Amino acid sequence: MIKKRVSDSARRARNIIWNAAGRYDFDPPFLAYFPNGAPDDYFDMVIGLTDKWLELPRIWDFFARYGRDHRAEEFDEFLWLGIENCVFEKELAERPVLARLRRERAERFYRMNQALSRQQMEMQSMPVYTQHEARWAEVLGRRALLLPREKRMAEALRFPGTLDTDGVLAAMEAFLREFFRYVPGDADREPEKPGALARLLLRHEHRRHDRLLVRAGTGEGDHPRAVHQRHWGMGRSVGPTEEDTAYVRAVFGPCLLTGKELRALENELCIGNDEGCRLWLAGRGGAAEDCADRDAAEVRRSAARQRERNEAFLREHAAQAQGSVRRLSTRIDTILSSYLRRMPEPARAGRVRPEAAYRLPVLNDARVFLRGGEEVESELCVDLLLDASQSRMNVQEILSTEAYIIAKSLEKVRIPVRVCAFRSLRCHTVLEVLKDWKEKGCEGVLRYFAGGWNRDALALEAIGRLDGGAAARDKKRILLVLTDASPNDSTPFAASDTLLPQEYEGAAAVKAAEDAVRGLRAEGLRVGAVFHGSTAHLESVHQIYGHAYVRIQKAAQLAQGVSDLLLMLLRETRTD
Repeated sequence: MIKKRVSDSARRARNIIWNAAGRYDFDPPFLAYFPNGAPDDYFDMVIGLTDKWLELPRIWDFFARYGRDHRAEEFDEFLWLGIENCVFEKELAERPVLARLRRERAERFYRMNQALSRQQMEMQSMPVYTQHEARWAEVLGRRALLLPREKRMAEALRFPGTLDTDGVLAAMEAFLREFFRYVPGDADREPEKPGALARLLLRHEHRRHDRLLVRAGTGEGDHPRAVHQRHWGMGRSVGPTEEDTAYVRAVFGPCLLTGKELRALENELCIGNDEGCRLWLAGRGGAAEDCADRDAAEVRRSAARQRERNEAFLREHAAQAQGSVRRLSTRIDTILSSYLRRMPEPARAGRVRPEAAYRLPVLNDARVFLRGGEEVESELCVDLLLDASQSRMNVQEILSTEAYIIAKSLEKVRIPVRVCAFRSLRCHTVLEVLKDWKEKGCEGVLRYFAGGWNRDALALEAIGRLDGGAAARDKKRILLVLTDASPNDSTPFAASDTLLPQEYEGAAAVKAAEDAVRGLRAEGLRVGAVFHGSTAHLESVHQIYGHAYVRIQKAAQLAQGVSDLLLMLLRETRTD
């Protein structure tokens, strides 16, 4: 992130800029920092090289022309990527080490994004993040997943080294015109800040174009949020259009509920804070292969590629996964031994059956007693609910594998388990069934992929209302949520007595999730969380789930953590 005239101590940054420029007689108008505040040495060098090869005052004047526009910081980020490519190509012949420095900068991009807190991530723009990812993935020889418009932007920001200052200024102006319909010549007049109505319309337009962004993460298991979709200002909550519902259907396939069932569920849950929202229950079928919506078709292809990555990850760690299943199933079997009911069977000794006592003197049948049999019946069933929002991008393979291990372990001890993923987009909270109660095998869990937002409260309430069917009937239900305890949705809270509604994020969203969990527990559902998230969200997970959560930071902690959580929840069921 390049900032204008920062006032803190930046002696090192200025020295790098002066060294690259070959002169020490000017005050740099820009200094470069990462989003977490750490100095960005490589881009400080780029600023110095800009002064060496181009006319930096003219570049500065161009930036200053839109300096008061509300998109100014985004424009800066985009255009500096273009300048970076230009001066890199100019300088490379004189300074070959620049190629290595550029690769190191690309590698640091991925490392730094793994370590950002939620507050730091919220300051990032998703389009800017996408262009940085495209640039640094190209430098490292990786493949970035880009939509057509994003590809065109990445191409346009590859300013060639043959350009002089006039050429760079023309390229920057052309970029803003083409992709933002921004005419730099109009920036001479006072820019207007968006007012309440403009923010409302901007928010409405953003939701209408809300796409399910499916991106390949690092797969390195970084627990802090690696991607956070940006809120673009509050707007009055309005219900989804037919176009929105059609997009959700194109991505996830037809709803598993009938129209009447869906309306009844929405009438019960989509009220109050969630008024204007919709629900969608998707299954294994998915959308039709000849999907006409190109965005939806690309999402489905990306999801298929993510499933391949999940399967490959499980194969690579097969020995560890099998060991975890063995340890966890053994622990669960031991813990549940006192919570399982042995089916009684007739016997010659034991507890007398009064209704059959007559058979002893009349029929000389001594089997009028009952004793515990060998067949065991479980009194429990488990719902496993996975947060599948965009913030889980960099732990997709890990989460799918851990969910597979948990489901497989429960299956081995004959505990019915259902696995669902939840996300939200275009006012719809989507529950995707990855494994149903009666389904044998847990391979469907590997269809998990991250993308979209997460309206935790509505998803929790919906999973609590879904019928468990015969497999779960007359059993005590336990709900385990794999979460980062960071609810965040593009659809705001419904307006109440205020003119404009509140964004669905932060403390208000955490409070809504807390209320949902409290409601489920009041109805007899035991709810616990397997927490994958940063330390900054520990307070949130504690607020939502109370003491009923475990934090998993390493794979080796899974068996112990999940078994301890189940024991905690089972002790609660015994007190009922």
